[in-house]
Amino acid sequence: MLTTYSCDDIGMPGLIRCVYDAALDASRWQEFLIRFAAEFSSQATMIFGQDFSDRSVEVTGASASLAAHHGIGEDFMQSFSTHYCRTNVWTEDERLHHEGQLVNGSKFYPDARLPRTEWHTDWLRPQDLFYTLAAVVEKRAQRSFNVTAVRSKRCGPYTEAEETRLRMLVPHLQTAFALHRRLHRAEALAHASVAVLENLPMGAVLIDGQARVLHANSQAHALARATGLLRFDAQGTLSASAASDDALLQRALRLAVATGRGTALDAGRALRLRGNLGAQLQVMVAPLPRWSSPFGEQAAGAAFISDPASPAKAPVDVLRTFYSLSAAEAQLAQALTNGLSLKEYADLRGISIHTARSQFKTAATKVGTGRQADFVRTILTGPAMLRWDAGQGDLI
Repeated sequence: MLTTYSCDDIGMPGLIRCVYDAALDASRWQEFLIRFAAEFSSQATMIFGQDFSDRSVEVTGASASLAAHHGIGEDFMQSFSTHYCRTNVWTEDERLHHEGQLVNGSKFYPDARLPRTEWHTDWLRPQDLFYTLAAVVEKRAQRSFNVTAVRSKRCGPYTEAEETRLRMLVPHLQTAFALHRRLHRAEALAHASVAVLENLPMGAVLIDGQARVLHANSQAHALARATGLLRFDAQGTLSASAASDDALLQRALRLAVATGRGTALDAGRALRLRGNLGAQLQVMVAPLPRWSSPFGEQAAGAAFISDPASPAKAPVDVLRTFYSLSAAEAQLAQALTNGLSLKEYADLRGISIHTARSQFKTAATKVGTGRQADFVRTILTGPAMLRWDAGQGDLI
């Protein structure tokens, strides 16, 4: 039987707010999954990792893990992990699973044939489950992380309207997963504090519900002073020096904190600030939950600031190892994450733009993305960056 909630408890704004709460406190992914199940009329929901190389799954983890489940008994989760994940007909063809896209089981595998499969007979049917709708939130090489809903046959297949709502949720899940991975290494998630911000290899600024600065780490102040592209004033305002950049920054901050308060549906955005003497800064603005942040109850948004020219990027050999890139593809990936365009990289390397585009297309396929913006975001928030210690220059 489905758990019921009042209208104030469910709905997309509340669900989105719950996503950002969970990004900072992994124990709250369970709360998100309960609300997710209610919003999509589902008996069971899961966040799990899928490794297509051997069809194994990650369904449990340490306190900072993204893996979680609701509505499925522990015995069934154990059997899913040890055997039935390899009989899952919805994950048979990796080519159909793309980052940021949806998986509707009825469109991936015929409903009429499903009852004749081991997956249905031995795992789905004993739980009275039949239909699935999932979002591929992340996909790196042959590994993905998915947010999945499953429900009974009597509830009917997932509708186009439900697919539309889930697509609305996907960018928020991607932002939350990126925040989770950026802010929490090992099991530090449950103990996050302002001190965590000082250890980040980037500028980090916490914003309150009125878009005022609550806290900025030393790296944020250093980048602002060195480039002159950002300002922190005595009134607690973060602003861009150029009027056109500032208009974009203030809009991004307003939308982010409104989402953090639960009154808007913005997933955050990235801005590139450029100065007259070649100075540049990359600013990622993202929502944070106002009422449960370990950084303080007033926090509603954050800005992460980095220098595209900074040498603290994952080295070529690390990129090659994690994504199976060739040397040329890894060099291109490193250049793009440092802020170069394809044309700038081609000019720098003395190759044609056609060759650069061909290298990018191959590299993007291996990483599991299509667009250049998604490619760069995946690299910057992926395992190659997370395992690179910018201060020591060593893998950790």
